[in-house]
Amino acid sequence: MSKFFVALNFTSESLLSRKVTGFRKRFYPKYNQYNFLHMSMLAPFEVADREVDNLVETLKEEMDTFYYGKKSSPKVAFTGVGVHEYKRRHLLYLNPVYETDLEYCCEMVSDICKSFIPRAMKYNPNKKQFLPLGIFNDTRELHLVLEQAKIEFNTNGDLHVESIGLFENKHGIWIERDVLVTFETNENNFLQINTL
Repeated sequence: MSKFFVALNFTSESLLSRKVTGFRKRFYPKYNQYNFLHMSMLAPFEVADREVDNLVETLKEEMDTFYYGKKSSPKVAFTGVGVHEYKRRHLLYLNPVYETDLEYCCEMVSDICKSFIPRAMKYNPNKKQFLPLGIFNDTRELHLVLEQAKIEFNTNGDLHVESIGLFENKHGIWIERDVLVTFETNENNFLQINTL
């Protein structure tokens, strides 16, 4: 069995991406392992090794079909910070809002990936996907950082999607196995930040 997830890979040139990267360097323990800006489209899932090539081929074909004729990169808006508790740890995150096409794409990807999970395997989908900013074991530290995050991310902003990739867990580290689709990015969009 192999473990995977599918993620949106964001461009690194925008003001918001630089702010997120700077914040994550300070507060995300696994930043050095995962220093590229990405956000999972669904919870990790397992697939039988013999089915991996079929999964990759199906995802690539469906992505090509879905984005056929659409040249510009999709974007994800972010509207403030939130906290998710998981196993006594607190995950600070940016709250995403998807464009309609990207929302449909996420549903399609989720359906495809779930169809490759063996029937005997239990799959626990996430209730919500988000962009992690930091992980905290101590609630006092979390509250101090949360106030700082509210100041640093006090305006809404967008991140443009550069590509969508399939990531595989190899010896405890997530590695991008395949790029499923890439997008053209418009440099004029990189400096845009929306205010409330």
